[in-house]
Amino acid sequence: MLSYKTGNCKNLLAVIAFGLICLSPVGSFAADFEGNLDFFKGFDWESVHSDVEQKNNTANSKLENPGAQSNKGPFELVQTTEVTIQLEKKMPAMQGSSDKPFLGPDPMEADFEDDPFASSDKEIPELSDPIEGFNRSIYNFNDTVYTNLLKPVAETYRDLLHEEVRIAIRNLYNNALAPIKFVSSVVQLNPGKAGRVASRTLINTVFGWGGMLDVAGQEYGIKDVNEDFNQALGYHGVGSGPYIVLPFLGPSTVRGVAGRVVDSFLSPTLVAAPGFLIGAALSGGRIINDTSFRIDDIETLKKDAIDPYISMRDFYHQYTEGQVLK
Repeated sequence: MLSYKTGNCKNLLAVIAFGLICLSPVGSFAADFEGNLDFFKGFDWESVHSDVEQKNNTANSKLENPGAQSNKGPFELVQTTEVTIQLEKKMPAMQGSSDKPFLGPDPMEADFEDDPFASSDKEIPELSDPIEGFNRSIYNFNDTVYTNLLKPVAETYRDLLHEEVRIAIRNLYNNALAPIKFVSSVVQLNPGKAGRVASRTLINTVFGWGGMLDVAGQEYGIKDVNEDFNQALGYHGVGSGPYIVLPFLGPSTVRGVAGRVVDSFLSPTLVAAPGFLIGAALSGGRIINDTSFRIDDIETLKKDAIDPYISMRDFYHQYTEGQVLK
């Protein structure tokens, strides 16, 4: 059964209300920002860094033996773009869900049929960043907003609300965003994915309490689809264009901006909402809920990179282009 942590319910409501009110001025951007958390899916950062440290220790211990060939471990944790990409390619195994038979695994973990970081015969094109100076200033602004507003609200929200409840809430939002996935799959001429989106939406809506429970995935093995209109444009040969960092929204490209515009018209959290404030509140609620799963991962990425801006740019580019080429 879903359960809440013990605590004062009034405090919880106050925290949620505070977060939504603070985010309502950027409500029109909220649906776009939601997607930028997606490329943190599927990474077990503690496991990755533990493996690197263990291999470094093993390599360094060989220095004590005669005939050592090098003075550095092959997996030395150096702050470079190459190492950042190497870490990105390590995907965790699927988490079991015996204790959550219908919630499914953590929805922020990769539960999709396709691995965006899997090797591909096609090379990922280079990403141009002609306005890096401007992008860096916007990146710093966004980081300030995250550090001083979004992160504290999400941390309090995470501490007060039980993980199983937060997973159910994210499942509900994910189910509501089915139109974006369905249209993108159709535009990419992929009836298989479109059928999976339709099947999951129908089953989870009817038998999963409106989408809070992943009955389609857990009972029928119908895996989720991770599609948006940015991928649809890329499928038809539209290049990514220059890299852009948008205020509040984070990393994107020219093609990504165009895709977000289309996705915003398909997002029920804005289009189907009775009014702007309700739409902003719904989108703000999803941002807070999604961020509550990824706080530690974001901090790890920022801590372990000499230049977080470059790491985030390469991270985003590899993920989005991997989605297009998969």
